Amino acid sequence: MFSRIINYFKKPSLEWYEPDDPTPREQCPCCDYISLAERGNYLICKVCFWEDDGQDLDQIDEESAPNHYITLRKGRENFQSVGACEESMLKHVVTKKGREAYECHPRIID
Repeated sequence: MFSRIINYFKKPSLEWYEPDDPTPREQCPCCDYISLAERGNYLICKVCFWEDDGQDLDQIDEESAPNHYITLRKGRENFQSVGACEESMLKHVVTKKGREAYECHPRIID
């Protein structure tokens, strides 16, 4: 009986989302590298550590909650200057040499 009560109050374990096919084929809105398997499902870019919430250049000045409320514009500026969407995330990204494994298609912002 006691174990049934304990099991009733246990929190269900959370499952981490992983796409069925993790092959990078989508462009990260922050660093412009083809580093995401899909867009808008909160996958984290290995190149810049931006968490993809679906924002893109049409929403460049809107704050991104999953990215500590920085804007995409600020994340892009940070990537150009420090190599990650935020300096504190630098320890999580691939090295400059590691970026060579990804295609990059830079976009110009007006």
